[in-house]
Amino acid sequence: MTKRIAILAVLVALAVALAGCGIKPPIQWDETEERARVLEAMNGWVDGVEAYNVDAMAGNGILAAGFELTIKEGSSSGYTKDAAVLKSELNADAGNQAEYRKPANGYVLRLDIDNAAGVVGYDDVNAWTIVSINKTNAEVVGKFEVYEKAAVRPTWWQSDTGNIEVTLVRTPNAWKMTNMTIKFDVFGTLALGTVVPEIEGFAFGNPRAIFGW
Repeated sequence: MTKRIAILAVLVALAVALAGCGIKPPIQWDETEERARVLEAMNGWVDGVEAYNVDAMAGNGILAAGFELTIKEGSSSGYTKDAAVLKSELNADAGNQAEYRKPANGYVLRLDIDNAAGVVGYDDVNAWTIVSINKTNAEVVGKFEVYEKAAVRPTWWQSDTGNIEVTLVRTPNAWKMTNMTIKFDVFGTLALGTVVPEIEGFAFGNPRAIFGW
């Protein structure tokens, strides 16, 4: 009897293990719900940029395997970085960003996303445009404006504008970004076709210009 019980226990344990490795049921599709999930993912990323939360900006919960970020300015060819480089750059600047955001310094960054066909203007309400969506991928675009202020400069300063294009892949737990292109408008005399010098992270915000650090 003891031997039979032992064999039964082994069979039960094996069945449990195999159940965990089995084929998962297909993900149900509800386009309205999935559109909301896409916007939730993108707005969570914006919140991460504003708070300088590296996990929210570039963690495994938002970036898919093989993610690539391309940064351009005007009509320049720009440059591309992968997730590992992006995370390394963001982590390297995390200490400085935490210092900027101390209550005494009062630094705040706002990334405002406007509908691609809408009126550009700071309203702290994101309005991404979902260009396309299906059971596996989604394409999202938006016009962006970056605003900054600090205790030494309490009035909002518009430091950048441009456009963002994002491709996302659908996973069982979340929509994740596979590609992002950030195209900054030219705020100077950058010659057409000039290659953009490499800028760390997503290139949003310039707190050093505000603080003079």
